[in-house]
Amino acid sequence: MLTVPTAGIREAAQMDLDIRSVLQFAAVAEELSFTRAASRLRIAQPWLSTRIRQLERQLGVPLFVRSTRRVELTEEGHALFEKAQPVVGAVRALADTARALRQGGTDRLRIGTLPYGSQIRPRAALVERFAARWPQTGVELDVGWTPALLERVRRGSLDLAFVVGEVEGTDFEALAIDETRLQLLVERDDELAGQRSVPLAALRGRRVAVFARGLNPVLFDRLFAPFEAAGAKLVQRPDPLEVPKDSRSRTPGAVVAVFGWNAQYAARKSGRLQRGVAGPRAPIALQVVRNRGVRTRAAENFWLLAQESLREGKKPG
Repeated sequence: MLTVPTAGIREAAQMDLDIRSVLQFAAVAEELSFTRAASRLRIAQPWLSTRIRQLERQLGVPLFVRSTRRVELTEEGHALFEKAQPVVGAVRALADTARALRQGGTDRLRIGTLPYGSQIRPRAALVERFAARWPQTGVELDVGWTPALLERVRRGSLDLAFVVGEVEGTDFEALAIDETRLQLLVERDDELAGQRSVPLAALRGRRVAVFARGLNPVLFDRLFAPFEAAGAKLVQRPDPLEVPKDSRSRTPGAVVAVFGWNAQYAARKSGRLQRGVAGPRAPIALQVVRNRGVRTRAAENFWLLAQESLREGKKPG
């Protein structure tokens, strides 16, 4: 549990903060990547870094721990992000309303999707089916990680969102439309390459590259607590495929843990081999989520289409 307010954070409300800086900070905090945040905001990454450093100087505290491979929130950064989320949600909702007014009430559907969502065939197929059936409705896809997407659905700035893992809270209604399991990527010359399914005991003392916990803490703990209990050394990365291999060392390269949805693509991209994880493993659910208290015609149509696909006894694809 955070024990923040520091002096800098306590005084933040008394400062003349630029709302754009707060929105830019929130984007980096959600993505844990200056590169992805800059792409999402459609601005240059060096300029975004400069803006965040200006905000840190204004507050008098560091907001991020930076390295060549990793970005993490500091304790002060976590505190500011917590307080910034209602502001960010309100600004996004205001922008959505303004856009709707400019469009003269044109029907549209705002869907949150995961960064690797295009590689999840049932998700892509469901969106395509909706677009084919209701071509008059504009579909807007907003990329983010599950906690951030759920918060936007909660606040009404997204109509629906595709998320992974469990969804907690009475605000939400969810439909499970697909599931997968963890897969491992190993180097071709790794001794583990000879096993179709790798037992966790074989990972004792081995580095296992995984997504950064801050991107989805609840799912991270559920998936990777057994790895740590088996003695694996977790290496957190915003993109696990970027884990470096020390060519000077005889230590085997890191094993990479990925979702089954994008395992084949990741294996081809990295030149590694795809292997399963031995033993019983709870599936990872892909769910489409909506706010129980928010209803739009387009969102209702999408929800009914998802239910129709489930009644047909097949995935949306």
